[in-house]
Parts: sequence; C-alpha cells; structure tokens
Amino acid sequence: SPKVPGLELVNLACSGETTASFIKGSTCARGGSQLNEAKSFLKRHLHHVVLVTIDIGGNDIVGCASASDPTGCVATGLVTIKKNLTAIMTVLRRAAGPSTPIVGMNYYDPVLGDWLAGGSLRSLAVASAKVLATLNTLLASIYLRTGKGPTADVQNSFQSLNFSKIVPSQWGRVPIAVSRACGWLDIRCVRGQPEGFGDDPNRSGAIVIAGAFMRVIPKLAHS
Repeated sequence: SPKVPGLELVNLACSGETTASFIKGSTCARGGSQLNEAKSFLKRHLHHVVLVTIDIGGNDIVGCASASDPTGCVATGLVTIKKNLTAIMTVLRRAAGPSTPIVGMNYYDPVLGDWLAGGSLRSLAVASAKVLATLNTLLASIYLRTGKGPTADVQNSFQSLNFSKIVPSQWGRVPIAVSRACGWLDIRCVRGQPEGFGDDPNRSGAIVIAGAFMRVIPKLAHS
C-alpha cells in the first residue's frame, strides 16, 4: 500500500468456520482455534497491526435452507451468532488495542439462484432475503458496538434485497439480486432448475467484496 509502506497481509482464515468453531477449535488453526491464533498474533504485534478484518457468522445459518425447521434453525443461529460474535469481538478488541480498526462484513444471499426455478423455490429464495436482512442488521450492530467501527456493506454491493430492479442477464431478465448472486458466487444457475449449491464468491465476487471493504477503510483513516 502506498499509504502504509511495507504493509503485509496475514491471512488466518479457515474455510467452513462457524462462530462456535472459531472459538472452540478449528481444523486449520495452528493455535487450536482461530480466536486463539488471532489473539496471539495481535498481542505479539501490538502497535504494528494497522487493520483487522473479519468475516464470520454466515455458516451458522446457511444450512438452515435445508433444515426440517428452517424458521427454528434461523432463530437458534441468530441467538448463537449474537452470543459468540460478541465474545469474539471483545477478545479481538482487547488484543488489538483500542485504536486498531476492526472491520467486519455483512453477507450476500447464496440461495438466490433458486429464484430461477420458479414456484415454491422462487418463493423461498425471496423469503431468504428477509433472513439475510435480519442477519446483517445483527452483524452491523455487533461490529459497531464491540469493534467501534462500520461494516463493509457486501449486501448492498450484491443488491441482495433488490427484486424490483429487473436486468438482462444470461438467464433472461431477472432481478438484479439474482443476476449478481449467479454472476458473483460459485453457485450453478440454470433457468427452470434449482441452483447447484455453493456459498462462496468466485473471483468477480471476491473483487466486489474487497471493494466493499475499501469503501469503508478510507473513512477509518479520517475518523
């Protein structure tokens, strides 16, 4: 970075992590859990870390779409996220010190490809956006309260709640929320069929998410 010469990225991410496994134990974390590894790193490099970013919580509820009781599954997941993420952020804030920016992100909707199937699956895809909005409101409140900073607005970048704007796409004319999910995630979208499930961004989506962080980070430098 021209503004921070010698800036180095240290990636402690573990794929498939939930807020519980982040705290209790991760298969890929050298410190026993991501939280322990992150805490140790921050303490060892106190005053040398210029920014911490975090992406956690989505895996707590992403499986609810196929649960026998999706509503109950989501409700339980939100309670778990509130408890665990608050604990995670409290530890990270203490380890990073009071002045190091900590930026979390909200989420896109990985089940919007089902909109293309029509019928009940389309209805479920639209309903999932309400769950996403609730999740993202919760995440923003936790990050603001415990991290003392803004949230990277991935939801808005993906226009995940926007079903009123219809755009042309390779799947025909579809809501922009569907077009962006199908174009920027690793889901397989076919008109008239359920999506082939995935929940991660592809390269284009990763660039969009990075942009969401970049729109927030410059504000931190002047706060």
